[in-house]
Amino acid sequence: MNNKGQSLVTFILLIPIIFLILFMVYDIGSMVLFKIELDNINYLVTDYGVDKLTNPDIENKLEEMIVKNKSSIDNVDITIKDNKLSIVLEDTLDNKISLIRKFKVKIKSSYVGYMEEDKKKVTKG
Repeated sequence: MNNKGQSLVTFILLIPIIFLILFMVYDIGSMVLFKIELDNINYLVTDYGVDKLTNPDIENKLEEMIVKNKSSIDNVDITIKDNKLSIVLEDTLDNKISLIRKFKVKIKSSYVGYMEEDKKKVTKG
């Protein structure tokens, strides 16, 4: 029997599977980095906003800060109620990701900030 021929056929059959796994790792890594970036922006803006809750124009200032950090966010929802600041950011992944181009993947980040016993609290919400 020719073992070299069998090894070659096995290798040729496994190449697409290996590339598929590599692209999936790249895509998932890109999605995780995108989520981390959105969470970081949201956390920083929420942290700043809790300090300035008494400012009458705080919502516009927070929205400006979000746009300065990432100009292409699809949805920004800022809610101030009972001295609690809630910010929800939603964005769609760009077409930079290889295997997900045909799907619209929405990433959502939500944080709530408030003062409790003279301490600032910012939590995922």
